[in-house]
Amino acid sequence: MSKSELLVTLAQLPDGDPRLEAVSAALTGKPEPKRPVSMRLLRMGQAASETGLSRCTIWRAIKEGRIAAVEIRKGRHRIPQGELERFCTVSARAGQ
Repeated sequence: MSKSELLVTLAQLPDGDPRLEAVSAALTGKPEPKRPVSMRLLRMGQAASETGLSRCTIWRAIKEGRIAAVEIRKGRHRIPQGELERFCTVSARAGQ
């Protein structure tokens, strides 16, 4: 996208659009504003496919306490999407 196309796109956004806040933060060097946390619960297979990790890796991270999962019934776990995003961010920083 060229600069002029980007400026046109930004100019068309309504005042108060969260994307404007994110662009402003990026340009001024401030931290990006917090986004709302998703309440979506993912099955193990969904979590694996969204992250590119294996189900075994996801399960091991849950057992080690690195991912907080919700046990919906005995042996059935769901992973909050926000928790999965947090885990991927922390793992990327740690170089895992």
